[in-house]
Amino acid sequence: MTDPGAMQPTAPPPPSPPLGPQGNPWERRDTLGFGSAFIEAIKLFVTSPAEAFAQTKRSGDYASPLIFAVLVGWIGMAISQLWGMLFNASMFSMFPGEMGDQMGAMAATSIGAFIGTLILAPVFVAIGLFIWSGLLHLCVMLVGGLGESTSGFEGTFRVVSYVTVAQFANIIPVVGGLIALVWSIILGVIGLTDLHRTTQGKATAAILIPIALCCVCAMVLGATLAASMMAMLGAQGG
Repeated sequence: MTDPGAMQPTAPPPPSPPLGPQGNPWERRDTLGFGSAFIEAIKLFVTSPAEAFAQTKRSGDYASPLIFAVLVGWIGMAISQLWGMLFNASMFSMFPGEMGDQMGAMAATSIGAFIGTLILAPVFVAIGLFIWSGLLHLCVMLVGGLGESTSGFEGTFRVVSYVTVAQFANIIPVVGGLIALVWSIILGVIGLTDLHRTTQGKATAAILIPIALCCVCAMVLGATLAASMMAMLGAQGG
C-alpha cells in the first residue's frame, strides 16, 4: 500500500543567506538614499570604524568607494584651502602701504587658485587613490598580509577610499593636517586588518613603510635644495 505522505510534494529548501557583509551605509544608498547614506557612513566611520569596516563589502565594484572618497576628499581639500586663504588674508592685512596692495593682489590670485583647485580636486583625488592603493597593496604583499585575504587589490582600494574620512580633521586649523595623518594611519590599520584578515602588526607595517619612504625622499630633496642654495650663495659671495 502506497504511503499517502510519500505523494506530497516536498517544500523547496529555504534560500541560503547571502555570504559576506551586506555593505556599510554608503554601500546601501539604494535603500537609504544618497544623502542619508553618505552622512550615516561618515558618522559610522568616525564613531565606530571597526564596525564600519566589518560592514563593508569585500568586493563587488570600485564605483562606490571611489565616489565616496572623491566627495569626502573634495570637501576636505576645500576646507584645507579655505583655512589657508583665511590665514594668508590675516597675514596680508598686517603689511602697510604698497606692500599691502601687492599682498592683496596675491590674495586675489590665491582665490583663483582656490576655485581651480575645487574644479580639479575630483581628478586629483581619484588619481591619488589608485596610486596610493597600488603602493599600499604592494607593501601589504611584502609584509605577508594577504595570506588569508579574499578581497585582493579591491580590498585595499576600499580601505584607502573610506579612510579619506580623516580629511575632516582639516576643519581644525594649524594642526588639522597632522591629526588627519595620524587618524588615517589608525583607520588604515583597522581597515586592512579586517578586509584582508591579517594582523594589526602587518597592517601597521604596510602603512608605515610608504610613509617612511616619503619622509626619507622629502628629507633628501630638502637637503639637496639646501645644498644648492648654499652653493649659489657661495658663488655670489665669491
